[in-house]
Amino acid sequence: MTSERRKSILILAMTLVVGILIGLLVPGFIHKWENRGRFDNKEREQNPNRKREFAGLMNRVLQPDSVQAKQMQPILAWAAIQIDSVGSQANQRMGSIFDSLKIQLKPILTAEQQERLIQFDKNAKERWGERGPRNR
Repeated sequence: MTSERRKSILILAMTLVVGILIGLLVPGFIHKWENRGRFDNKEREQNPNRKREFAGLMNRVLQPDSVQAKQMQPILAWAAIQIDSVGSQANQRMGSIFDSLKIQLKPILTAEQQERLIQFDKNAKERWGERGPRNR
């Protein structure tokens, strides 16, 4: 086998590997880019159109006629409120579970590990609000 043939095979193999890596990484990057900020608690609280967004989603899924759409409006508004309430309750419960976790782990962890856990909790609260990504 000549050196030119080896070089060509190596280039072809490297191109294949790079193509596979790009194919694996690019869709994930695009997904993260498109969804950036969607779960930011502050943005959610400042968005007064949440009920309308939920109704819009349900309308896209169900494709109701105009009569059905009018009949569905109060039901969808009620459901949006209920979903927010459940999310808020779940986040409050998650916060109390995490507080209990910290207390139970305290005698087991080193001082450095306790500091890391405290920092993790602080970062989570800053990112998601006091008690979770959907906290109200």
